[in-house]
Amino acid sequence: MPKLTRSLPIGVVPILLATAIAGGSGYVVNALVPIFRSPAAYADFSVLWSALYLIVAALAGVQQEVTRATTRRDGSVSNPVASPVRSFALVVGGVTGVVIVLTGVWWLPAVLGGNGWALSVPLGIGAASYIVVAVLSGTMYGLELWTAAALMIGVDGVLRLVGVGIALILGAGTIGLFWAVIVPFPLAPAIVWFFVRTRIAGKSKLDVARGQLSWNVLRTIVASAATGVLISGFPLLLAATSPLATRQDLAAVNLSINLIRAPLVIVVLSLQSYLVVRFRNSAGAAFGQFLRLVLLIASGTVILAAAAWALGPVVLGWFGHTYVLDGWTVAALVGASGLLGILCVSGPLALGLSHHGIYVGGWVVAAVSSVLVLAMPGALVPRMLVSLAIGPAIGVMVHALGVAIARRHQPRGASLGSSG
Repeated sequence: MPKLTRSLPIGVVPILLATAIAGGSGYVVNALVPIFRSPAAYADFSVLWSALYLIVAALAGVQQEVTRATTRRDGSVSNPVASPVRSFALVVGGVTGVVIVLTGVWWLPAVLGGNGWALSVPLGIGAASYIVVAVLSGTMYGLELWTAAALMIGVDGVLRLVGVGIALILGAGTIGLFWAVIVPFPLAPAIVWFFVRTRIAGKSKLDVARGQLSWNVLRTIVASAATGVLISGFPLLLAATSPLATRQDLAAVNLSINLIRAPLVIVVLSLQSYLVVRFRNSAGAAFGQFLRLVLLIASGTVILAAAAWALGPVVLGWFGHTYVLDGWTVAALVGASGLLGILCVSGPLALGLSHHGIYVGGWVVAAVSSVLVLAMPGALVPRMLVSLAIGPAIGVMVHALGVAIARRHQPRGASLGSSG
């Protein structure tokens, strides 16, 4: 049995369990809001959710590079010191929060209209707090503290579900719901740190200097921003490029994107940092592991697409006559999600082997390709499906071919620490 498969219980099981909890929580949130709010209100919420997680997806690049660069210190540490990336987290988080607040006052009203500017403060707080989440999570992944990393995932998701549930019960509007979505970002790391501090403080080191870390983080953020365009931010971009679409059409499409793609994409996304560590630690066998995972994802996609063709329209119909898509559209959406899932594996392959340029290039080419298709004239649903499929397909080719060529030309025994 392959090495990756033999070691799955060590790291993957707690992360997948936590992902099931967090993913299920997000799933329920996106299912409850259209039930308790009008289609127009849900359209606004889905766009706002998309905007938030587009930013979060971009900032996830911090976690990916901190994961790759973090290893355990040799020997015991009698006097734990502050994490080498703690000051980095505070500075980057502060700057990010200020930038989001100042720019949000301008672009949020353009997207949501009316009092959209009032959401810039919670958006800025959420973005700044997520930097702390990313650095702490990346450190835990780098140290291979799988249960601790899983705890962060699970706590964040449960807090968000509870908060949104309370907000819905109290009859909160869009602003109140958004605060309920934001609060877990600063609260979750505080809770998790209480339990894991002694296992982390003074235990980690970086394989690059802070200057190189900053440069690598900038590149991974670019790639993560492209990730966000293809995943969390897609409903936002779809709305921006479809001015003639009705709120009902956007609500149906956005609900399908948020719910139908989730089972496949959420699982693979949750394993990004784990895959970076696995590919980093087994560089010689990394490409073979990648190919086996591609086969697994492709097989799962075919099965899920068949189920979506039969059951997808029925499930969407539970939310009312507004949310209607035919079986072939739902199945095609799942198929496109499978390509995105493979891209979420080819990316960690490139990053885990320290090919930062290839990692960024694949994601950026994928995002640009998808956006170009999305910006073309045409009906809403066909344009959406082609956009969701073509970008990931091109991105996977860039990652896979780039890594294969780079590995072929890399001198035997060369260090992977800061290449790419």
